[in-house]
Amino acid sequence: MSTSSNLVVPVVLWGRKPPTHCIAAILMTPDQKNIVTGCNDGQIAIWDVAKNSQIYPRSMLFGHTAAISCLALGSEKADTPYIVSASENGEMCLWDISDGRCVESTKMPHIHTCMQAYHFQVSKDVRLVCNGYYPEIFIINPNSLEILYTLSSKIAPDWISACCIIHPVTKDGRSICQDDVVVAISNSGAVKVWTLTGNEAMTQPVYENESKQIRCLNAQTLTCCPYNQRTVLIVCSKYWQIYDAGDFTLLCSESNRCGERWSGGDFISVDKVIVWSNEGKGYLYKLPVSLLKGKVLESANAESVEYRKPSNQTSPHAYYILDMFSESSMACSPAMTFHIGKSDRPGRFLLRGDSEGQIVMWTLPEVTERQMTLVRQESFDRLPALPPRCSISLADVWENLHYPPAGIIDGLCDENNQPLAITSTIYIPSQGKVACGRENGSIVIAPASQSIILQLLETEEFKHKDVPVKILHGHHGCVTSLLYPFNESTRYEPQHLLSGGADFSVMLWDIYTGSKLHTFTVHGGEITQLLCPPNNCNPRILPCVCSVASDHSVTLLSLRERKCIMLAGRHLFPVQTIKWRPLDDFMVVSCSDGTVYVWQMETGHLDRVVHGITAEEILNNCDENATPLESLINPNITLTQALKRRNLATFKNLAQQKFQIQSGTIQQSSAHRNDYLKQQTYPMFIQGVRANLKDPDIHILFFDTESLIVQLLTEEYSTMSPGELEAKGFLPYTVASGQNSPARSESSSRGGSPAHAASPSHKTVTYNDRSLTLDIAQLFLSCLHAWGLDPDLDKLCMNKLGLLQPRCPISFGLISRSGHMSLMLPGWHKRFCQEEMMENVSSEYATPSGKVTLIQQARSASTGQFDKKSMALAQRHGLVQSDYTDSDQDSDPGSKKSVPVKSSAAVQDEMKAFSTKARWQISSAVTTNHLLSIISVANTLMSMSHATFIAEKSRKKRRGSRKRFTGHLGLVVAESLDSPSTSDDETDAIMMQQSQIKQGWSLKAALHCVLLPEMVGPEFLKPPQLEMLARRWQDRCLEIREAAQALLLAELRRIGPEGRKEILDQWSPFLPTYVDPQLSLMNAESLQKNEEGDEDEDEEDPMINDTPLQKASSSFESRRKQATAIVMLGVIGAEFGHEIEPSRRKPEDIKKGKKSAQEGFTLKNYSLSRHTSKALTFLLQQPPSKKLPAYSPIRRAAIDLIGRGFTVWEPYLDVSAVLLGLLELCIDCDRLVPSLTYGLPLSPAADACRTARHALSLIATARPPAFIITMAKEVARLNALAQTAQAQHSQIMNSVLVRGKSEILKTIELLVEKMPSDVADQLVEAMDVTIHCLDMNQLKTKGLQELFPAICRFSMVCVCPVTKRIWVGAKNGGLAFYDLKQHSKCQMIQAHSGPVIAVSVSSDGKFLVTYSHVDSRLKFWQTASSSLFGIGSQQMKCVKQTATPPIPVTNLTNLLKLVRLVWVDNRTIVMLTVDGKERKYSV
Repeated sequence: MSTSSNLVVPVVLWGRKPPTHCIAAILMTPDQKNIVTGCNDGQIAIWDVAKNSQIYPRSMLFGHTAAISCLALGSEKADTPYIVSASENGEMCLWDISDGRCVESTKMPHIHTCMQAYHFQVSKDVRLVCNGYYPEIFIINPNSLEILYTLSSKIAPDWISACCIIHPVTKDGRSICQDDVVVAISNSGAVKVWTLTGNEAMTQPVYENESKQIRCLNAQTLTCCPYNQRTVLIVCSKYWQIYDAGDFTLLCSESNRCGERWSGGDFISVDKVIVWSNEGKGYLYKLPVSLLKGKVLESANAESVEYRKPSNQTSPHAYYILDMFSESSMACSPAMTFHIGKSDRPGRFLLRGDSEGQIVMWTLPEVTERQMTLVRQESFDRLPALPPRCSISLADVWENLHYPPAGIIDGLCDENNQPLAITSTIYIPSQGKVACGRENGSIVIAPASQSIILQLLETEEFKHKDVPVKILHGHHGCVTSLLYPFNESTRYEPQHLLSGGADFSVMLWDIYTGSKLHTFTVHGGEITQLLCPPNNCNPRILPCVCSVASDHSVTLLSLRERKCIMLAGRHLFPVQTIKWRPLDDFMVVSCSDGTVYVWQMETGHLDRVVHGITAEEILNNCDENATPLESLINPNITLTQALKRRNLATFKNLAQQKFQIQSGTIQQSSAHRNDYLKQQTYPMFIQGVRANLKDPDIHILFFDTESLIVQLLTEEYSTMSPGELEAKGFLPYTVASGQNSPARSESSSRGGSPAHAASPSHKTVTYNDRSLTLDIAQLFLSCLHAWGLDPDLDKLCMNKLGLLQPRCPISFGLISRSGHMSLMLPGWHKRFCQEEMMENVSSEYATPSGKVTLIQQARSASTGQFDKKSMALAQRHGLVQSDYTDSDQDSDPGSKKSVPVKSSAAVQDEMKAFSTKARWQISSAVTTNHLLSIISVANTLMSMSHATFIAEKSRKKRRGSRKRFTGHLGLVVAESLDSPSTSDDETDAIMMQQSQIKQGWSLKAALHCVLLPEMVGPEFLKPPQLEMLARRWQDRCLEIREAAQALLLAELRRIGPEGRKEILDQWSPFLPTYVDPQLSLMNAESLQKNEEGDEDEDEEDPMINDTPLQKASSSFESRRKQATAIVMLGVIGAEFGHEIEPSRRKPEDIKKGKKSAQEGFTLKNYSLSRHTSKALTFLLQQPPSKKLPAYSPIRRAAIDLIGRGFTVWEPYLDVSAVLLGLLELCIDCDRLVPSLTYGLPLSPAADACRTARHALSLIATARPPAFIITMAKEVARLNALAQTAQAQHSQIMNSVLVRGKSEILKTIELLVEKMPSDVADQLVEAMDVTIHCLDMNQLKTKGLQELFPAICRFSMVCVCPVTKRIWVGAKNGGLAFYDLKQHSKCQMIQAHSGPVIAVSVSSDGKFLVTYSHVDSRLKFWQTASSSLFGIGSQQMKCVKQTATPPIPVTNLTNLLKLVRLVWVDNRTIVMLTVDGKERKYSV
């Protein structure tokens, strides 16, 4: 659980042209639901196969930087749909194809050409058998991508060209032994056989058992027949051959056809094979049975007539062709594979993927013997041909959509109604603009969020012509690269934009005026990339940018001097990357052939040229001293590097420079602070990527939820007056933006960039004038909202909150580790929509009248009593029937929606199916990210004032009907300026408006948090991933943290006790006490946990001896698993574990109530709660180390969970250690934390502080006696220590109890307020603690009543202002007495036989009266004025006791209010009882 990566939701604008996808490898998953294709540009596409064999695109995975060389299955288990890909530069990735997450990635020095997944007899899941450009065969574990062992050759080692794995069986299919046999053939034609027994080790290679040379060079594939293991098929490009596996004798062979080369083959049955060629055709052959060996054949035929007949066939017969019938020539030969289904899905398919990105699938024909005899060898030219079952390509997908996929600036400045191809893109976050270079040399600068809203959402009041666009003309030919240096560093001018073109020039533009400032013409080729040198270069280099061109030259162009100050030519090969050694004044250029050139920047002198290992070392060494922002984007090489380096590095840190306030009050070194704030993250970032160099840009919008929340809150806080801030308790962080009036226009605080100077005069806010952050929030929430589930809420969202409906299905994405990405392809939703339509047709019988009521039923009965069927019908039936027209009419009768005539009903149905079903089926991870984002942003907006997106213009239209709502929907209270005298009803209207908006946001959050599974229907919803939510249990951003906690608890409640039990079984083996000690989070302690884990055996075994956990490299993954396990079990334990109520129940009641408790956390079976509490306290108390820093999120989670589940953990905790640990964390709370609801992210220390304070209050209120007694014991221990002579003063002053005094008082105050009766029971101890925490001198001068009034509310506490003494009546009938003058410790006197419930002292301090309702006696005491000069003992003696009439007391009586004693004068007292009687007594 390293610092949680930000919550980023990518959305893709694919543009009008489909990306190039030249397929190099193809694979079908065993369940036949997906096809995976890898292409020559390094992308991987995932396709869904529907039941009717229709193929739909699903997603495209970005991450490899070279062509994909092979694909293989990564796991056979149904719940982990993994595949492994390998590329031509040695990268390997393990992907989860359900959502395209990259689970694991690595880079090997070896290049694989073929990987096969095979489940060895001894392993738990599949292993990969890989061969390629190296003389061994590697057996790789797909989960960790590590080599388990290698198969090497002793005789004639050579590259392996093909291999096959078989498990020897008898003729009736029974297994002979545990061994697996690997058969392989090398390039030079040596066949080798390895027998694997299962005890091979990583350390020594396994050598072959047999080797034989045959005449067969460069085999393409080698396959053993699964039906008859004596037959082997080897396919070479010129011929294919059948061998006998026993001794590798050639049985028969067949040459290639004219103009074709064979490229692979497989067995269909015992005597039939399929072989395919580089033309993309498949040929079916019958083998001559008489030549084949093996018992299977005789046994199959001995009884039959066929067996007796003399066979005349001596060579293979072709009897069928699988053909495409297309004449188009291909750029390269297609990738093909043959898929045989398992027993449950019996289909057999030939798949082919070609350079056009087209997938073709044939289902194999069933041909009888009789038909085969008809097809004679002679009639070869007229062989029967089979057309494909189905085919699809990305181009087809693009054509079949209702709306073509949008580009980012489509419709803004098209030529001939067609958008021009965009060849380079850059986003300028400080102004929210996007700059796009196009193929005709022009550069378009447009406001990003507005142009994207136009592409994706339905807007009425706002058309293409309203978007302010600048166009810069200057380049001839396309614009190949753009750079906005101010993004990288503030040392550049904010108005400068640089562009490089295919005309060899670099131009400098002023984006405010749109004028060209300078043209640099130094290169002799088109510009491929522009980048900025790092911040710590020498002053002459700082104002420069670096440009790279296709003539292999690199230059440094100075923007200040407007000239080229260094030209580095002489590179023989294309430049691949540029690194910097600023301290040595070196620029390091690496070329595609692996050479590295080291240039001096100041002089332009070539320092040296290095190759090989030194070159790699130099490059790696540059990374070490790089600045955090060192970045290089080279779209031509790879998108991933761009992502890895640029955005995700920039995404990382807190927020804009706006709140340097943030770390202002935290005493940090200033240097550190600047670094911290320099790396900005933006609520939205736009990245242009392309699959292939020739393609136009695809645009990805990255919405960073945390940053969006931070921006919204910053703007909210910056509009508050100091008074308001103080009222909310935020003042320590006053925002220095110079606003005093709380309701000044947003325009003065928007954007925060130098360009937007605040306008002093107030002007009405037009559409283009709104806050950037709000535009982004509007776009983001409109895309993510679950439209169509609840029509009433949809209307509310549109009319009150100002969200807009999407006009076409949206392609989401997912970012996974190290910048690997998956992007949904357009049309991915079609499959769900088709299925949805089918169901619709079959259920047309619902009565339209009942529609809405069903939904309302659903909303009221979210407990789930209504029947699901009717609910599903209500949803599936056009709840979009009304399509919001009525809501539009009351807002503005004039603007009817203009839907394109093209099958608008179909579009609406499709959108309906998309938003209610399809988008929730992508995957758990995507659902989690979306829900977290929606809930956290909605909660943020709910906490703001005036948070709605409805623009001013559209409000003016409504003025006619309701005069008084005017103007208050937006962010601005403009009314106070228009009409200074706001009448009362108008302010009421504003208040009402406000509350409606707040209620809207809260309904929206509730829908997504709680009601969603019910409304979408569990079978359509991939539920949120508990693991991801558990990791965010203590996210840095408060809103996201709360959203994650709410979602996790809602989901745990939804799955019920059985579901929770499953989760416990899944995660409990990862608790640190169960894991192998070397990897355990807890092995920092000296004592190894050997004595544990014997209590219950059932949790012991499941995961411990699985291989991945033992390896050192998986220690990160293992620590992460352990951290997640601790949080997961902690949450289940705390929320659903056994609860011993704080009320004093008898043990037998406890047994009754125990049914609901979660197994493993009950009183009887407590193993899990014991282990979990151990882990939690360990995390709280372990001193900081490298692996476990002081304030990491996992520690915060532990603190939080100890607080939440204290009643469950208490029996196994050392309570005093836990309380002192928490106190230690709380000490600086007042200085660090502005307020517990302060939304902006805090520094880790302050965050831990806030969490600890919360946990402390939870513990105290859950178990007041435990808290008070533990604290009193600790205080007593400290006082005893102070009494002993050898204790040092400093030691006592540094004790937590001394430094945490204010926190302890706060907690006691909280307890007195919330649970007075509990405090009354332990009042003496509470008083001990209180007196310890208060300053003795102040106590004497001001008195307890003034310093800590809370505790003086009790009737059994009294303070004598004259003699400076405090008396406390105890529950056991004792009377405790503190003499402040003497600093004396507490003295106890036995006063009554039952609880003393009232104590009072006379005004002159001479007499004290005590009362107990148990013995119904009132006692008068003389307060023992001491002997002369205060020397001698001070005894209190009882002067008189009086019996009083008994007061009836039941269990429900509040003893604290039973009696009051009031002194009338120095000798007389009145006793007031709760039933209103008064009695007088006197001494």
